[in-house]
Amino acid sequence: MTFPVLADYKAALSNAKARFATLQVTPFKDARGHPQFLAGNFAGVFRVTDSEGSLLAIKCFIRDLPDLERRYQAIAGFVGASGSPYVVPLRFHRDELYVTSSIAKHGEYPVISMPWVPGRTIGALVQTLCDSDKRGGIAGLSRAWARLCLDLLNRGVAHGDLKHDNILIGPDGRLKLIDYDSMYLPELSGLPCTLLGSINFQHPERNETHFDATLDHFSMLVMQLSLRALVFKPGLLKHCHSGENLIFTRSDFLNPHGSELFQRLSAFDDLYVRDWAARLALACGSNSIRIPSIKAILSAAAGLDMSPVTGGLRWLLYRVSSGAPNITPNARPKPAVPIPSDRSKPVVASRGDDPINRLRKLKTALDEGLISQADYDGQKAKIMENF
Repeated sequence: MTFPVLADYKAALSNAKARFATLQVTPFKDARGHPQFLAGNFAGVFRVTDSEGSLLAIKCFIRDLPDLERRYQAIAGFVGASGSPYVVPLRFHRDELYVTSSIAKHGEYPVISMPWVPGRTIGALVQTLCDSDKRGGIAGLSRAWARLCLDLLNRGVAHGDLKHDNILIGPDGRLKLIDYDSMYLPELSGLPCTLLGSINFQHPERNETHFDATLDHFSMLVMQLSLRALVFKPGLLKHCHSGENLIFTRSDFLNPHGSELFQRLSAFDDLYVRDWAARLALACGSNSIRIPSIKAILSAAAGLDMSPVTGGLRWLLYRVSSGAPNITPNARPKPAVPIPSDRSKPVVASRGDDPINRLRKLKTALDEGLISQADYDGQKAKIMENF
């Protein structure tokens, strides 16, 4: 289906009272008397007021999205019922706006209405914080980002295009997700992905077949690592930021071992930056967009302050819960159940093993049924006493 162009929608909004089927809105206009709007890849968003004076955003589509109504009806249901503090309520209006088009047929087209969310994007705020060297503010933003991501993961949904310009920070300091064109919900399973997201935040192997709850894993880690690194080196933004990214670019993902940025991150004092950089580099070389340790990463990030972590109990427990980086190209999955002969073998940890390796071996043994929970708890307690 061919949709009108933005110029057609601007003309329609200029005569808004006669063009909408049910909505009663008045557009904001610029100095030349034209309706104000923001342009995106699939739509234009117009700022309007309704009959009660409330600010609204009216989204008008300029490109066809497969199963548009089905997707947005499901999304509207989710944001209305989920209670998530990070999403904005919206309504899908079928055949709502009459448009006289220069390229498409004249007629009524669907629109999305939602409250206008005031505030700045994460990208704009990060720029301000880095320019003023407010590292505590960046650390706070990093924690807030981790909590947003955990909310999505725990609900089994995905935004599909997480990046610095798709998250707004309102006057109250709360984060809000915008632009739901590529959102994944369980009831939409089986549909193709509508768009692949910004190349500076997405796995280099992502394609239209990827449309499930793992859709955001890679971009979550990219943003989390970027924010954590900027806590310690705000100057990285000036060196790496182009406006279309924070600090990473697609070229870093295509060749992490030759990337100057990855090399710099691997030399940070903060162990989390080094660990997450190593995991991201491995993920770049994988043919899977899933990152198994993402919840452990985000859970740790949600509690970090602006101090570099160089060791300690929290770090040790994080390494145990997250496991070793295990995203490798074409890796064969481990058998879920060990062969019977392994069950009789004792779990041996040599004295030369460091505590992290010993705990990791114990956790693997517990997961594979080689030791009981009681044995695991006892051996773990002994290791922790000597740490």
